[in-house]
Amino acid sequence: MTELHAANLGALLAQHPLGWWAAGMALASLAGWGCLCGLRTLRRAGPPLRQWVPAQARWVLVAAMAASAGVLVAAGAVMAELAESGHPGGTWGALDDALAAGLLAHADVAVLQWFATVTHLGDSWALAVLTVLVTALLWWRGHRLLATGWLVAMAGNGALTRILKSLFERVRPEHVHGIAQADGYSFPSGHSSASMMAYAMLAYLATRLLPRPWHLPAALLAGAAVFTTGWSRVVLQVHYASDVLAGWLLAGTWMVCTVLVMESVSRWRGAATPATEQA
Repeated sequence: MTELHAANLGALLAQHPLGWWAAGMALASLAGWGCLCGLRTLRRAGPPLRQWVPAQARWVLVAAMAASAGVLVAAGAVMAELAESGHPGGTWGALDDALAAGLLAHADVAVLQWFATVTHLGDSWALAVLTVLVTALLWWRGHRLLATGWLVAMAGNGALTRILKSLFERVRPEHVHGIAQADGYSFPSGHSSASMMAYAMLAYLATRLLPRPWHLPAALLAGAAVFTTGWSRVVLQVHYASDVLAGWLLAGTWMVCTVLVMESVSRWRGAATPATEQA
């Protein structure tokens, strides 16, 4: 995509923020369904490397951690490229600037107020309370592995977001409407990253704890909530589009790593239990 095409796309997106929100929610819900199908496939396939190592071997966990490290490295390279392209003169920079300028010039006050309401889905204080409550509930119910995984996912994602913001030091777009305010650096979007981690992880927990009929609705709702939060940050002009994409990339990568390890530990412990009981 050339810079001219990117600028034209940004201007088009700015003209219909509500329409693109509806379309984005549909696509994000579809992505949630795809992730659910992928998770079910992973669980049917069995532990990694099961053709070469016993299911109860600790190498299963090592393989999952190695795969996670590879995913993190790949995502880091993509994020660096996204940040570089977001500079003036880059492809993402052209889209970012055109979209922000279009929204600044044409966004309706009522539209801004609506997105200022739904953007609270990603507020740090709300997700911090959610993190504590879910951790406590899971621990109290005896799901220690899930509680630990949930806490590591949320805390690790928050720490990585802060580190990357300080590393890239990108200034936010100009937002003078007064309906929403945001301070600090812009890349990656903390609201987008934290909301994706929280709602996607809740959907994952639903697949572990709730009956199968609840799994698809949880995945669809998670996808819709994730997109709504991220798109609200762009419409409110407190983040560039590339900030939001980077936030989603960060959270998605960290969640993949967390789920890989959690699934591997569950399979390892499940396979080891019969042997322990027989001994």
